[in-house]
Amino acid sequence: MTWKARLLAGAVVLFLACNITLLFLKNEKINRTYHVDEWTSVKKQDLLETMPARGVLAPKEEQHFYYENSTGTFKGFLVEKGDEVQQGTGLFEYSPDDITLTKEEFQIEKDKLENEQENLESHISDLESMQRTLSSAPVEEDQPNPNVYMIQTLERDIYEKELQISRIDSEIEKYEDLIESADESLLNLTVESEIDGTVKSIKHDLTNPVVTVISNEQKVTGVFSEQEIKKAAEGMKVFITPEGSNKKINGTIEKILNHPTSVPHAETESRYEFSIAIDESNELESFHGEHVDVRIVTNEVMDTLTVPAEAVKKAKKGKYTYVIQTNGRVERKKIETGIKINQTQEVKEGVENGELILLERPPFLKSDFPFITSMEPKKLKKKDLKELRKKDMLKYTSRGFLSR
Repeated sequence: MTWKARLLAGAVVLFLACNITLLFLKNEKINRTYHVDEWTSVKKQDLLETMPARGVLAPKEEQHFYYENSTGTFKGFLVEKGDEVQQGTGLFEYSPDDITLTKEEFQIEKDKLENEQENLESHISDLESMQRTLSSAPVEEDQPNPNVYMIQTLERDIYEKELQISRIDSEIEKYEDLIESADESLLNLTVESEIDGTVKSIKHDLTNPVVTVISNEQKVTGVFSEQEIKKAAEGMKVFITPEGSNKKINGTIEKILNHPTSVPHAETESRYEFSIAIDESNELESFHGEHVDVRIVTNEVMDTLTVPAEAVKKAKKGKYTYVIQTNGRVERKKIETGIKINQTQEVKEGVENGELILLERPPFLKSDFPFITSMEPKKLKKKDLKELRKKDMLKYTSRGFLSR
C-alpha cells in the first residue's frame, strides 16, 4: 500500500470514527434533520376480534303434530307435503261421529238419572203427606199415640230417599261434565298450525308425528371444534354472510351444546353443535340448507384509539411511538397499549385522536429532533392554493426557510 492509499484510508477511518462518536454522544445535540417517508394519524374506531366458522341456514322452528286416539277417529289430512301454511291453517281433522254418538249416550244416562230423581222426589212428597196425616190424627188423653211407630218409619224412609237423590245428583253432574267435554272435542276436531311455514312431512300411516311444519324464519346451525368451543359463548355477536354474497347479516349465538355430536373417542376430535339467532330486522331471502360464512365476535373494544402495529416500538421500560409535532419536530411518547387485532394496535393512553405518527423509526432518531418530508408538487392543486389565505402562505413559506 502506497503512502497515498494509507493516508486516504486513515482519513476515512477518522471521518467515520468522528461521526459515530457524535451519534452516540448523550449530552450533545447534533443538528440533524430526519427525512420522514411514511406517517399516519391516530384514529378512533371500533376494534373487533373475530373467529371464523361455517354454518348452514335451517328453520328457526320445527313443530310436530300428533294423532291421539282418545280425541276421536281420524278423518283426514287437510294439507299436503310442501304446502305453505299460516298460523291457524287446518292440518288434519278428527271425525265427529264417535264423539256425537258418545255424547248421545251420556245424555241418555243423564235423562234416566233425572227421571229417577223426579220419582224419588215424588215418593218423598207422598211419604211426607202420610206423615203429616198420621201426626194430625186425634189421640185420646192419657193414651199412647198408636201412630208413633209409623211416623218414625216414614221419617227413616224419607231420609233414605234423600240420600239416594244426593247420590243421583253426583251422577248427573258427572254426565254433565262428560257432555261438556264432548262438546269441546267437537269444537276442536281440526288440528291447526301454530306457526307460519311449510309442511315438511305427512305420515299417512298415522305414526306420530303425523304432520311436521317448519317455520319460514331461519337460524344458522354449525359445529365447533374443541379449540373453537373454548373461545365461543352464548350471547356473542355474529356476522353472517351467505356464500356468493357481500351482504352482512347480524346475529347472536343462541345455544351451544356442551355434549359432542357423536360418541367421544380418544383418537378423534370431538365437535359441538351451535345455533345462531338471526336478528329480526334483517331480511334474508335464502333457502334452508344454504351455507354461510360466520364471523363470531370474541372480543370488541368500542370507540377506542388505534395506530398501526408497525408504529409501536418496544423498549425496556415499555412501548412508545413518535408523534409529528406542528413545530416541525418529532416527539417520543410513551404509550399504554390494549388489544392487537391483525396489524391494528389499540392505544389506551399516550396519544390523542388525529395526531400524526411515524410509521417507521429512522435510525438514531431521538425526541425533539427536526424532520422534513418530500415535496410532492403533483398533489398540489390550484384550487387549494387559491383557497389558502395570503397570510397563511407567508407563514408557511417563512417557516420553511427559517426551519432550515
